[in-house]
Amino acid sequence: MAFPFKSILVPVDFDQRPLKASKLAAKIAGQNNGKVFVLHILPVDIDVSGMPQYAELITRQKSLDREKLTPLAKQYLGEVPWEILDDMGHPADVIVNVAQRLPADLIVMVTHGRRGLARLVEGSIAEKVLRYAPCPVLAQRQDQ
Repeated sequence: MAFPFKSILVPVDFDQRPLKASKLAAKIAGQNNGKVFVLHILPVDIDVSGMPQYAELITRQKSLDREKLTPLAKQYLGEVPWEILDDMGHPADVIVNVAQRLPADLIVMVTHGRRGLARLVEGSIAEKVLRYAPCPVLAQRQDQ
């Protein structure tokens, strides 16, 4: 872990609120001559190595997602250096693994604020990331 934060990981989906976390990441990166890594996750939890038809579909979906994410990244990140990453699997596990591989100095993410049964069933991705991340995590409430 290093300060200033130069390698900042931002997990996003196509909801506007998580993309707004990119603005915060861009501000931090801009102040520290850093780079933002925008991570999009396909929440697919299967091994497709023996199923080429599914592997092709997932590859095509990743390409479509990257096409949709590129203009959004430009909009939210401005002139800050950035790179789009994509992966598949359980979101919390993927975020932690990508943060380790980079290595990331900071993870900036939005909490979805699930409560009650939804939280019990789905758990909290942000909470799992906070527990296992190899670096500090800045969690921004979704409703802000």
